[in-house]
Amino acid sequence: MPQKKSFLYLALTLIAGLLWMQPALSASSFSERPDVHQFVVAMVDKHGFDAGELTSLFAHVKARPSVTRTMTQRVAKPAPWEHYRANCVNAWNIRHGVNFWNANAATLARARQIYGVPEEVIVAIIGVETRYGKLRLPYPALDTLATLAFDYPRRADFFRGELEQYLLLMREEGRNPLAVRGSYAGAMGIPQFMPSSYRSYAVDFDGDGRRDLWHNASDTIGSVANYLKAYGWNADQPIALRAHLQQEASANSGDLGSDGLEPLRSLATLQALGVAPDRQLPPDTPVALHTVEMNGEQELWLGLNNFYVITRYNHSLYYALAVYQLGNEIRQARMEATQQ
Repeated sequence: MPQKKSFLYLALTLIAGLLWMQPALSASSFSERPDVHQFVVAMVDKHGFDAGELTSLFAHVKARPSVTRTMTQRVAKPAPWEHYRANCVNAWNIRHGVNFWNANAATLARARQIYGVPEEVIVAIIGVETRYGKLRLPYPALDTLATLAFDYPRRADFFRGELEQYLLLMREEGRNPLAVRGSYAGAMGIPQFMPSSYRSYAVDFDGDGRRDLWHNASDTIGSVANYLKAYGWNADQPIALRAHLQQEASANSGDLGSDGLEPLRSLATLQALGVAPDRQLPPDTPVALHTVEMNGEQELWLGLNNFYVITRYNHSLYYALAVYQLGNEIRQARMEATQQ
């Protein structure tokens, strides 16, 4: 009996030891994978990275299965508009949006003058993304990007490209790739730029010699405005407007549907189907018809070019509508506060 007990004890101890070691094994598994090795070779050939240094770096990368689950869940079952809106367009975001605008009024005005993007749109994007920089970013960016690049087949090509851009960005900015934190999708900093967007659109808006979107509100403001301008923002043009279906709508109104994000139909076309905008625009204005459900009823919205540009920041109807509505609420609240 004593010998059997000793053997069982040793076996359990060995199993416990292997389980205890599992995080360390999984942490080093990326550096041992053939697909990661191919990626390292490509980075050496294309960008002159040191193979040994990159392999050593990937030995410290930890797989994050939770990010692939989150990506899958959000694609399969997006939140209803009512919930999405409540999370973005709320008293906290409005109040702190006014405070952020007041604290950065001169910078926001300069961004509008240079890029043509209204202050409230810039502020609302920053509010929706990270609560004006107050939101804690939970994931090491390198872990997230590597997990999605090699363990999320649905968008592996996209995230391998972003992983490539991330390593280039870290080298250019002189940052430790293991120290940066981001979202479940690998977006970084106050405005939540993906690595490719950071490299392409981040600007040194305060002239201190660095493009810092992690701590610098000025660079963040200028970079958000630059991004939107690069994607076709038109200064002094409408963003979106409410619409309703006329009671005497034509028999063809069943063809309305809900458009994609890009405005490809003329306003005149929709008016012929019985859609009436809440304010007048030229009949040839390109628009997209959007429907959302709010309090059990359908709302009709017309998205114009600038609305579509906001969806280039985040490819979501709900996102653009939340930014638009939050921005309007912030502007209104700020105007009312100055009149008191």
